[in-house]
Amino acid sequence: MPRPLLALAIAFGAGCFLGGASGRLGGLALTGLAAALLLLAVVARNRRAAGVALLGGALALGSADAAVERLAYEAAPLLAFADARDIGAGPVALQGTARGDLAVFPDRALLVLDVDRIEDAGRARAVSGRIRIDIGGQARGPVVLDGDGLRLWATVGPITGFRTPGAFDAREAGFHDGVHARGACKSQRLLEVRARGTGLRAVAARLRQHARAVFARFVPPGPEDGLVRAMVLGDRTGIDDATADAFRAAGTYHVLALSGAQVALVAALLVGALRRLGAGPVTQAAVTMAAIAFYALLVGGDVPVVRAAVMAAAVLLGRALELDGDTSNLLGLAALVLLAHRPSNVTDVGFQLSFAATLGIVLLTPPLVAGLPRLPLRAELAVAGSLAAQAALLPLLAAHFHRTAPAALVLNLLAVPLSSAVLVAGLALVAGALVLPPLAPLLGDVAWVLAHALRRSSDLATLAPTLDWRVPALSFLALAAWAAGLARIRGGRRTAGLALLLVAQLAPAVEPGPPGDGRLHLAVLDVGQGDALVVRSPRGRSFVVDAGGSSRGRFDLGERVVGPFLWSTGVRRVDTIVVTHAHPDHAGGVPFLLRAFGVGEVWEGPAPRTDRAYAMLDEALARARVGRRAVVGGVVADWDGVSVEVLGPRPRRPPRSVRNDDSIVLALKLGDVRFLLTGDIEAAGEAELLRNESLGAAVLKVPHHGSRSSSRPEFVAAVGPVVAVASAGARNPFGHPHPDVLRRYREAGALVLRTDRDGTTFVSTDGRRVWIRNPGEGGETRVR
Repeated sequence: MPRPLLALAIAFGAGCFLGGASGRLGGLALTGLAAALLLLAVVARNRRAAGVALLGGALALGSADAAVERLAYEAAPLLAFADARDIGAGPVALQGTARGDLAVFPDRALLVLDVDRIEDAGRARAVSGRIRIDIGGQARGPVVLDGDGLRLWATVGPITGFRTPGAFDAREAGFHDGVHARGACKSQRLLEVRARGTGLRAVAARLRQHARAVFARFVPPGPEDGLVRAMVLGDRTGIDDATADAFRAAGTYHVLALSGAQVALVAALLVGALRRLGAGPVTQAAVTMAAIAFYALLVGGDVPVVRAAVMAAAVLLGRALELDGDTSNLLGLAALVLLAHRPSNVTDVGFQLSFAATLGIVLLTPPLVAGLPRLPLRAELAVAGSLAAQAALLPLLAAHFHRTAPAALVLNLLAVPLSSAVLVAGLALVAGALVLPPLAPLLGDVAWVLAHALRRSSDLATLAPTLDWRVPALSFLALAAWAAGLARIRGGRRTAGLALLLVAQLAPAVEPGPPGDGRLHLAVLDVGQGDALVVRSPRGRSFVVDAGGSSRGRFDLGERVVGPFLWSTGVRRVDTIVVTHAHPDHAGGVPFLLRAFGVGEVWEGPAPRTDRAYAMLDEALARARVGRRAVVGGVVADWDGVSVEVLGPRPRRPPRSVRNDDSIVLALKLGDVRFLLTGDIEAAGEAELLRNESLGAAVLKVPHHGSRSSSRPEFVAAVGPVVAVASAGARNPFGHPHPDVLRRYREAGALVLRTDRDGTTFVSTDGRRVWIRNPGEGGETRVR
């Protein structure tokens, strides 16, 4: 076992990944198994057997640790309080301690509070747990720093996610962050600071606040100011969406989060200064270890920072004690520390990216650079290191971000040194403002110039937008090529290894989509309070009917739910997008799909004459230069053997604004089975449909989220569905779907499914029979 700590970290991490759902008895059993295996490793005389037992013990110990973490999270009183909270319940008074500084954005603020007391309906009780509170409005309130004691009024509810395959899972993200509930507060002015924090956390918080004030004063406002704050403090509140997306497209988004490079730079600067002052190795180690520990606290202690701090501390301690340390083992030690503290780190994207990139650089850079001529400034090492990191990250980038970003290989050579330069300039500005105030304006200008250069480096990716590949996760063949490529490079066969990596890089963009199975498939996605349906034809082509909306403009459901769902099924191209009507909860995700997927054409209803929501959709369609087709009742088409008929709206003069009853209504028919997709039609739209001689359908997408203004008794009777699916948001404020509507369908003999409780619903037919399935279920259920 040449790298024992790395091997132990991998085994422990595998246990953490597998053990989260073990439960209390499972956790106890795993703890006992871990103890037995570790004891066996100690007493075993055979070295190989001892190594296997040690790895098995680490695996079991990681599983037990993960089970304990899950049980502790689920036992938090605040979690039970939020889950039991009624929809529409009023605000309660929360009292607790700020966990991190108040994050202030231009139009809102975000507070994480460790709650210890709740006052509800005049009754106070001790309730512990962590809540993330969205604070509205632009009015500024008191300065809130990490560790401050607070009291405020806020509504409280459970964290709700989207039960759609491939989508962002808010509930699981809350578990990883240790957050048990979500809250909403109307204004920052409702925050009451009852006590200021004390101790080292408070010192770090006040220093952060001082640095923000310095940057605000001496760095010209704009994206550059946000980049300086991000590089120095890990504060990304000043980075706007356009800047962040440019870095994502360039494959350099990682520089916006403090990482090991910044910690290593700070450590190197400190060691160099101490060495020049004549300090010995022990003094260098002690001072630098204390400094980087405080720096990690100052910038928030994200995974890459803590990983780098642990590694730096181990290196410094080893040097002080005149011990040799293998870099891979140091990386394993850092992983063990982080995973032992929080086993759920193993599923954290930041953890995976940080360790994969570092391990790739450590293991792949030497064979990549072997035999190459030495270039000025050791440029060959920089190129090899960038290539090594990108090679290691390829499957993670495709799985988590659905990007391969080939431009990152070159752009990282600019972004990484520039981000380090911004860090140094920012630190110099903070120090200069304190020690030499006359120099502060000049240092602020230097920091702005470097941050501007960093921002412009990401813009280079826009010169060749085709390099921003949006792809599904790697297929089995692509993963095999990737693994074989890494093995060839490690084995010294550089050319063959790079060729296999190129195959793995190109495969997601050129592999064919999923084949058809002869069935018509309909997926009614859980997108909260909105509609998004995906139709797959018997030959495997994909069609999208609506694409969800956005959460107060900040959460693009096209990007976070619909797109990931399509990629999770291997879809690369959408033949047709049907926008039933341009209300944001139906059309909000369409612009992203137009950017990220090849789209054949878009169907839309009559264009309203004056409507802001439609104008935004119209602009996105024009920018995408996609084929557009206005459809009304009577239009027919064929989708790979599926008969498609547009039943509504009827031809009429375009309305002034978007109306629910102008929704496109589609009837899809394969063999003897018909699916009816109704958009948001209400009673008037249903009355128009009843003029059709035959409205019957086996599967119905319930109109208007199951509102009381739709699904009239005569409409339900005319359709006579076997399956009725209502798309609605969990705990939505509209009461959708209405109990009367649900009862009406059940009394008509329909199986009623709803996305707010059942999650994404899958319905399929071969033209005679009908099956349904929900996420997490083992198989299909035949309903006809």
